[in-house]
Amino acid sequence: MNDWPIKQLLVFHNRVEKIYPFLQDVVAFIERHLPQKADQISFSARVIVTELLTNSIKHAGKGETGIELSISPDVFIIKKIDQGEPFDLKQEGATWPLDNDIKTPVKIYSDALNGLYANIISPYSLSFYAESYPNNNDTFEDISEHYGLVIICRASSSFVYLYNPRSRQNIFTVTINLV
Repeated sequence: MNDWPIKQLLVFHNRVEKIYPFLQDVVAFIERHLPQKADQISFSARVIVTELLTNSIKHAGKGETGIELSISPDVFIIKKIDQGEPFDLKQEGATWPLDNDIKTPVKIYSDALNGLYANIISPYSLSFYAESYPNNNDTFEDISEHYGLVIICRASSSFVYLYNPRSRQNIFTVTINLV
């Protein structure tokens, strides 16, 4: 019988050559604690963690990134914590702290096939979601740095961002439903 949740904190040293060995540690955690569902969630977890680590390399510099893995009976949670500036919204009028009175989604990114949006949860927190657009045979001229967030949205059940202005921590929490 397991004591829930089962957690493990891994430290990533923001270097590209460390991504693959790090992913092996993530998959080993899944296989050890969820052997019956490992095939089902390992691919999604690898995609999500790869995007989160790539994000850290690009935006958090040469420091360290914490990845907390947590399993409970219903969900597998991947939480990324790094230091730095808050998420860049790139939308006029959307600045930190965010205005809780804004009830419409904030557009983060879009291309011919996808749109990435965020709902404001609190002055320092967003919940991301992606939409699909019909293919009109448009060409792709620019894939934004935020395209990886679309991938995370597609591979997860929920994806939330929190910025802590005191500690300057960026916290991305990704949930994969197990049931």
